Amino acid sequence: MEHEIPAYLAAGLLLLTGALHLVSLVFVTLVPTSLITLLFGAAYLVIGFFLFRDGRAILWFGVIVPLVGLLLAVLGMIMDPTLLGAIFIAIDIAIVSCCFVVLYRKKQNLLS
Repeated sequence: MEHEIPAYLAAGLLLLTGALHLVSLVFVTLVPTSLITLLFGAAYLVIGFFLFRDGRAILWFGVIVPLVGLLLAVLGMIMDPTLLGAIFIAIDIAIVSCCFVVLYRKKQNLLS
């Protein structure tokens, strides 16, 4: 990766939201959906670390996993709106956008 600003931004946001997912578990009563939060937090941290390396595959993970998280967060907001849920939605949208920008630029570089 040419280590563009959008890639760094996506990596930083993934690390931030991964940490927020994990830390949020400390402050709530654990329920069955807490496992989903734990898995997404861990996945976001791993993807965030790997985004600092070169590769299209990890960029696609940086799109797909947050899109799934975005869908689940929107469903969660419909059932029980929270400020943290809104923050997760905003961060997921920014992550997906950044990864798409980097993927698009990589494709343009291959074509030229």
